[in-house]
Amino acid sequence: MKDVKIENKVIGKDHPCFILMDAGVNHNNDLSRAKELIRTAAAAGADMVKFQTYTAEKMATKTAPRYWNPKLDTDGGGTQYDTFKRIDKLPADAYVEMIKLCKELNIIFCSTPFDPESAEFLNELGVSVFKIASADLTYPQLLKTVGKTKKPVMLSTGLSSLAEIEEAVQIVRNAGSDQIVLQHCVLSYPCDFEDAHLRKMLKIQERFPEIPVGYSDHTYGITAPLAAVALGARSIEKHYTVDKSLPDSPDHGFGLDPEELAQLVKQVRIVERTLGRFVDGPCEAEAKAFQFARKSVVAAVSISKGSVVTQAMLTCKRPGTGIYPKDIEKIVGHKARQDIMEDTTLTWDMIQK
Repeated sequence: MKDVKIENKVIGKDHPCFILMDAGVNHNNDLSRAKELIRTAAAAGADMVKFQTYTAEKMATKTAPRYWNPKLDTDGGGTQYDTFKRIDKLPADAYVEMIKLCKELNIIFCSTPFDPESAEFLNELGVSVFKIASADLTYPQLLKTVGKTKKPVMLSTGLSSLAEIEEAVQIVRNAGSDQIVLQHCVLSYPCDFEDAHLRKMLKIQERFPEIPVGYSDHTYGITAPLAAVALGARSIEKHYTVDKSLPDSPDHGFGLDPEELAQLVKQVRIVERTLGRFVDGPCEAEAKAFQFARKSVVAAVSISKGSVVTQAMLTCKRPGTGIYPKDIEKIVGHKARQDIMEDTTLTWDMIQK
């Protein structure tokens, strides 16, 4: 297993489990709350605190359905776009202050980019590591962007088969980075203990013995992460918040808080349920996410029937119900069979071969 060095920390077989606290967008567009999240993570002894960087317009079409449990909705419902639009307004200069605070508190700063432009923005800020969300493991344009930086890349593997993980790893390596960490994940919010399938983490480690493999958790409490560590996870990722009752971000409701530590003993029997089974590809709990969390090729502008499709006419957005981003080159140079409105998810029947 190859060690992966991130600033003054090392992820690998003979090193302490790397603890990543996922603040996501639980700052609710408020810099002061973002700083509070950083301080909380640092005080808890976490190695890294991670946020998310995106704009709603580049994340999803305006009609992309939600796939998380409705009980997490605290913002009035709507589409994925509606949720992301409410919490994508943290100003660019706020990142400078967040990074500065992380350095002062000796905790690594990270933010997940959801599109190539966001990745380039973070790289210009000097981030030391990139974390890619499960749903974007099949988004090669983003993987190439982070790989070209030659910085460490952590890849969450939710929804993915072993073949798709292998393809993503090769894309990152070919782009320039061989410092890779894989994070087993089940993209179900929240995730039931029976759906955590920690045995898949073991299968991933078996398939990629040279890469440190960890676990990104979406269950309630700390039982599943502890079970993952017991099974050999080299890194652990867990959502957290300073206030579970806050609105807008669906991550508040199942994020970790300090009081859950007291539940450790009670969770022992649940660990047995958490072990789950190996599933190659999306499990039953990921059915909606398989369709709606991945990205497809989308019309960046209106395309007239008979027009030759160019790269400039295309972009990639959620949902994943159309042509996958990896097939974008198969579209360019062909004619449109019909008029295609801007922000439309492309399917093969719209393109002449």
